[in-house]
Amino acid sequence: MDKFPWADAYATGNWVIDTQHRRLLELAGLLTDALADGRSDEVAEQAMSALENYVRFHFAEEEAFLASIRAPSLAKHRRVHASLTLDVEAMRFNLVGRYPGVGEQLTRWVENCLVPHMTVEDMAAIAATGGKGSAPRVDEDTRI
Repeated sequence: MDKFPWADAYATGNWVIDTQHRRLLELAGLLTDALADGRSDEVAEQAMSALENYVRFHFAEEEAFLASIRAPSLAKHRRVHASLTLDVEAMRFNLVGRYPGVGEQLTRWVENCLVPHMTVEDMAAIAATGGKGSAPRVDEDTRI
């Protein structure tokens, strides 16, 4: 079962950002599953690394996009991203230190930090762009 399913309410209207948000939720779900299923420490640490790396990648991509369109919210976005990244680093520390409750910590982070960031700050930033860079993706099989 998908721990953090995508919901239409999360869509910013920018297909690149939305695709990356979906991936963040998938990776968080994989890590939660690894922790809940009692998989090996190595598997859980690999899942954590994948999430942490993708968090960094996505935030850098999002900030580069916002910079390219001169979004007024860029400075605030950078601060929020730094805080969210520190949260993930703290979860890694707890996981490596074998502290209990990392799965619950991750769930709280997704539900109380990541999703609200996507649905409030990201949506506002995209809306403020007037749709710049938000054209829907054209799949290969639909092009003429």
